[in-house]
Formats: sequence, C-alpha cells, structure tokens
Amino acid sequence: MINPRNTPAGESSTTLLSIARLDALREVANIGAGHAATALSTLTATRIMISVPMVNIVPPGDFVPEIAPGVEIVAVQMAMSGDISGQTVFLLAIPAGLRLAERMLRRKRGTSPNLGRLEQSALNEAGNILAGAYLTALSEFLDMRLMLSPPHLHTGDTGEALSTLGDHAPRVDSPILCVETEFFLEEPTESLHGFFLLVPDPKAFDAIFRAVRVE
Repeated sequence: MINPRNTPAGESSTTLLSIARLDALREVANIGAGHAATALSTLTATRIMISVPMVNIVPPGDFVPEIAPGVEIVAVQMAMSGDISGQTVFLLAIPAGLRLAERMLRRKRGTSPNLGRLEQSALNEAGNILAGAYLTALSEFLDMRLMLSPPHLHTGDTGEALSTLGDHAPRVDSPILCVETEFFLEEPTESLHGFFLLVPDPKAFDAIFRAVRVE
C-alpha cells in the first residue's frame, strides 16, 4: 500500500487546501468513480465497483505515493488541456494491472503472465475510462472545459514510470491531486489498489483553488 509520506516539517495538504475543500473534491471523485465503475462493468460484463478511500494533495517537494515498496508499477498517462492544462496519471502495481487487464479482456484470472500488447492496450483503455470519468465530474464541478489526449503507458519503478512528470520524479515539483482508488471485482471476487493523479500546471492549480469556493 502507501509508503509513509515524507512531508517537510510543518507542511501538509491542509496548508494547500482546507478540509472542507478536500471533502468537496472527494465528493467529485466519488461521482467520477461511480461513472467509471458503470462503464467498466458494462465493458467487462462483470460487476466492478470503485471506491475512493482518500483524496489528498501532495505538496511540492513531497513524494508520489508508491503502490508497494520495490514493486514495479504501470502508469497510464494523458495530457490534459482546455481551461486548465497538465497531466493525469493512473497508477497500478503490475500484478494488479495484469488482473485488471484480464477483466478488460474477459480472460480467466492468471491467464496473462505479463503485460503484452493486448494487456497494455486494455490498461490504456481502463485508464482512459477512469480519467475521463474523473475529469468529467471535475469539469462540471469547476464549470471548466477539460479534454484528454490519447493514453500512453509506462512501466518501471515509481521514478521511471513517472519520469515525464519532471526532473525530480517521484518527488513532485508542484502540488498534485492524489485520488486513492480501490477496485472491487466480482466473479471471482478480488480487490485492486491504485492511484489517480491530477498533475496540473502550477497556474492551473491556482485556478482550481479559486474555483473550489468552499471555505
């Protein structure tokens, strides 16, 4: 799961966004998760539920959460454009990514030993669905127009998979919105843990703060 965060002394997510505003963004994330769950369930012909245990802000100089120590991850990245710009990233440990890809491909559990071309394509589609659902909910909440580029998949340790986010990845250069995302799958029953990251350009984050008018 998440490694303990190395937040600089005296700095926390609440210095960037109040608890009430985080609660508002958590509600938006829950709406997006519900839409994504419906789309994935329809696509896979199995019941998939998605919960959002936590929404947080990773402050500048802090580390992107790791799925598990020493485990390679898969990252599905998309550029975000429109009224604000930046990137989105969907993170999963590779074993969880394989299980999700099997569901997307309607395969039996354990039949995908590695991330081949079809598995990568399935995860790109899953990331596209999840990011699209989250950003649709966010765009309605913020009254902003947001669009996504086609997805690109990267694998490796956290730093390698997130290398496009900046020279210091996985230590972030500017604040990012981190949505912990839990998938609950049925037939067979299992749960998969991942993260959705909204990585706005610095000026874009200022626009989000202004738009979230909750005190």
